Amino acid sequence: MKDSTRGALVVAARTLVAAVCVAVVISARTPIGWGELALMLAGLGGLLAVLASYNRRWR
Repeated sequence: MKDSTRGALVVAARTLVAAVCVAVVISARTPIGWGELALMLAGLGGLLAVLASYNRRWR
């Protein structure tokens, strides 16, 4: 696989994961309870994982 194709796929995958995590955080915002808090924390953890994988390249 070419480097440019691989790079585009990685960017697309990170964007998709970040969008899903943001959607989870937003959707769990309205109801109140421990389950929704856990979903929000999972979404925020996913965003941190995406950020860490992005920053790993520039280390």
